[in-house]
Amino acid sequence: MIKYVLVALTCVCSAAFLSLVPHADASSVYVVRQGDTLWAIAGRLGVSVGQLASANHLSLTATIQPGERLVSPGRTDAYVSAGASASRAAVSPVRVLRTLPSRGVAFTSSVVRTALRFLGRPYQWAGIGNRGFDCSGLVYRVYAMMRLSVPHSSFDQFREGVAVPRGALAPGDLVFFHTYSYGPSHVGIYVGGNQFIHASTDRGVIVSSLSESYYAYRYLGARRI
Repeated sequence: MIKYVLVALTCVCSAAFLSLVPHADASSVYVVRQGDTLWAIAGRLGVSVGQLASANHLSLTATIQPGERLVSPGRTDAYVSAGASASRAAVSPVRVLRTLPSRGVAFTSSVVRTALRFLGRPYQWAGIGNRGFDCSGLVYRVYAMMRLSVPHSSFDQFREGVAVPRGALAPGDLVFFHTYSYGPSHVGIYVGGNQFIHASTDRGVIVSSLSESYYAYRYLGARRI
């Protein structure tokens, strides 16, 4: 008899817990996969890692497990449980605009042409072109030549501009990856045709494909400055 009572209580508690979970459709819930990090998931969803962590009451250093369900802050009508009190907090909207800003074909073509001028230059840590480039230094130099100021840090560059969905990439957009560390530790400039130009640590300034397994797995997201 005690066993059946415990089972019944478990079911009741489970139902009560589920009542606190956001009534989100499938598009507003992300199921964690093997190898995922908060940074990578935030990049795929087009939101900041802070928004994602806040929406799920996680710290930025929290460990997430495969199969865990995370609420995506991509819907302004989504809510998350605030704990046993069942108070709810509205989730911040995604920084992806309905209509993405465009600087025009002339500008984007100039960005690509300028970046391609540096093909073959050697890699240099923190370099901005005098003796070589690092990844963020290449972006910094190219955009400076276009009279636009961006930080010389891939992490800071990731905070700039507007998030761009993968399917809406246009030449001149910045593409980010998590490589030697968590978060946007590598950046390149999209040149079209599913390719981007970047400063590789072992090969210098090269053009690579987003479809290459190394970059496809580590892709975080894109920004339009």
